[in-house]
Amino acid sequence: MPYPRDHAARSREKLLANAYKLFISQGYDATSIDEITEGCQLTRGAFYGHFKSKSQLYSEAIVHAARQSRLAGDKPQQLNNKTWIRELLASYLDKDTSAKPDWPCPLAFFATDIAHRKAQVRGAYTNAFASMSTHILEQARTYSQCSEATALAVTVMLIGAVAVARTLADEELRRRLLESCEQIAVAQLQLA
Repeated sequence: MPYPRDHAARSREKLLANAYKLFISQGYDATSIDEITEGCQLTRGAFYGHFKSKSQLYSEAIVHAARQSRLAGDKPQQLNNKTWIRELLASYLDKDTSAKPDWPCPLAFFATDIAHRKAQVRGAYTNAFASMSTHILEQARTYSQCSEATALAVTVMLIGAVAVARTLADEELRRRLLESCEQIAVAQLQLA
């Protein structure tokens, strides 16, 4: 019996999703191709049918996860741009959401690991970062004179806040950190 038409696309999607989940929970070096394929009930052959290497999968998993982010989504028509950005900040810096082990922000979770990877992986991370910053800038410019420097600084603060918050064992400190970064982002993006 032949595979359905979308079998290859679904297999690729499974590999990307499972790889991302394993990369953020275990790290790149501790994650094997066999673990990735077993978690999807696929073979090594299926893996190599989609990716040349684990490094290629890593870079594509970054892009895949970034595209799943609410930040990458379209603004709901019923919201104005200012309200939309305000909601994105609140959800991105939410203490419960950002603490989840499978939360899809590769920028926050891969930040320290990416510097040690090949150019292809760093390029994927760079593109995801630039896309996030550009999205913030474009939305903010619809209601203010937001500068590129402000958008870059806010983007770095958001990513850094989530990355640091995930490492903190003190729940109250995590809450204060995320709330203070949200307040500063609101002020910088003139959302108040």
